[in-house]
Amino acid sequence: MTQSMFELKEYQKRALATLRDYLAEARQSNAQDAFNKITARNGGAAQTYIPVQCATLGSIPYVCLRVPTGGGKTVMACSAVGIALNHYLHAPRGIVLWLVPSNTILDQTARALDDTRHPYRRALEDGVGPVEIKTIDQAMRMPRAAVDGNTVVIVATIQCFRVAEKMGRLVYTQEGLHDHFANVPQELYSFLDKGPDGKPLATLINLFKLHNPIVIVDEAHNARTPLTFDMLKDIKPRCIVEFTGLWS
Repeated sequence: MTQSMFELKEYQKRALATLRDYLAEARQSNAQDAFNKITARNGGAAQTYIPVQCATLGSIPYVCLRVPTGGGKTVMACSAVGIALNHYLHAPRGIVLWLVPSNTILDQTARALDDTRHPYRRALEDGVGPVEIKTIDQAMRMPRAAVDGNTVVIVATIQCFRVAEKMGRLVYTQEGLHDHFANVPQELYSFLDKGPDGKPLATLINLFKLHNPIVIVDEAHNARTPLTFDMLKDIKPRCIVEFTGLWS
């Protein structure tokens, strides 16, 4: 792991420690019981948990960290990726879908994460080691070796996925991902989109389904529509961690 260029603030450490405890507990029990236990421990009473059910995965951890505006949501999100991999998945690497609310924020986030000198990139690498950053366009041409060797963070806008008409959308288009589906086990066919020949389509949406990504949602208050939740369930994530600056 690399040496961080910064030190998290105390409130950031506390919030991330709570996330770590929740995900570790969810691995041992389940998403809802873990939420009840951790919120009761922190606030004196268990809070209401809204479960997200995914086919083949059951109820998955789904939580939101509320951080004041200017409180460092993005660097906390970078640290959250490592927490999810290490304390929930117990995996050395994975695929991360990082959702942002606009193209402007997408460009800013992707550039910062791709810059090996930037604190965001260093926070990512502190938690997961070698990492590759991709936009949707870049992910469409991603070799299988990229996924097999490193954690891959794919940055996309929420709008890219939550369009009712699938035709013509990049995530449902077959382009350069065929090698990822060369030896897909037959037992996985049931939850993948298939072509007329009955074989899995070599699409990015199917790649997500194969790898059960960690989902990070930036500015989550812009994402809560029924169509967004349908999309999130469709890609079969292992967990969803939201970040927002709004307080209710």
